[in-house]
Amino acid sequence: MTPRERILRLVLRLLAHPYRHTRRELAQYFGQSKDVIDDDIEKIRAVGLGFHQDRPHFKCAILPHRTFKELQYLQPLSDTDRGQISAALTRFLTERDDLYLSRKLARLSDYKGLGVSALRKPALERLDRLEAAKKNKRRVILENYRSNSNHIRNRLIEPFHIDAELDTLQAYDVDDPATKHFRLERIERVLPTATPWSFEDQHYYKATDVFRIANNEQVMVQLRLDVFAYNVLVEAYPKALSEIVPGVERHTFDFQSKVNAAFLGLSNFIMANAEHVEILGPERLRQCIREKAQKILDQNPKGEGVG
Repeated sequence: MTPRERILRLVLRLLAHPYRHTRRELAQYFGQSKDVIDDDIEKIRAVGLGFHQDRPHFKCAILPHRTFKELQYLQPLSDTDRGQISAALTRFLTERDDLYLSRKLARLSDYKGLGVSALRKPALERLDRLEAAKKNKRRVILENYRSNSNHIRNRLIEPFHIDAELDTLQAYDVDDPATKHFRLERIERVLPTATPWSFEDQHYYKATDVFRIANNEQVMVQLRLDVFAYNVLVEAYPKALSEIVPGVERHTFDFQSKVNAAFLGLSNFIMANAEHVEILGPERLRQCIREKAQKILDQNPKGEGVG
């Protein structure tokens, strides 16, 4: 990661997660020394962005000017704010980063489109409680968690990895012993407990791709998308935006990213948008799609049941 890319990502992280990280925590997140992050922050200040740290916790944020303090998490960036940030950072950016930043800033005016309903205060409070539980190694209860199994119930967990950008939480499920993935948006409330972790040796982190599939076995894929497929992908999976660059042909986009080796999520996207997506690689992905298509044909060889 170049210094320009790091500054861009630092700005975007602070925009999406105001008052979530100290300078030291940002240094750890980016794998740099605190001095390097301090220097990046001075560059951010130099171009006129509103960098701020709260007291006494020294959490960092970049926020547009607001009249009322209680609106700090709720009010989206204005066109003026976005223009100022985009223009000021252009000097630091590659063409790809400039495109990514412009799209990211444009989406800051729409909480749902950006995927940061996490900027709203109740969601921030859930995140803060999860972060505190992780730091202090305490269990929490996910109240009224809505699972894919069509159940709504409380889950007693030990949270050890939180990714607000992917809307995912990795935690050990105490009642159904196993490390599991949870969607942050499906949590109604986070209830802290005083009970310490008991299963830290079983907190197995798994890499999570842009389709929110957790699997440490990942492969690099590359697709060419038209405008329709681009829109579908980034609206359903906002983090895919960082893995897309303009294609060689006009009105095309190249998506290149590591995804789970079983192509879960990705294969559904391709099947549903086949006429808008070109698979550039790997061959394993093409074979996976062929097998899925053949299975559909085998199940309905003569169009039986189609009215």
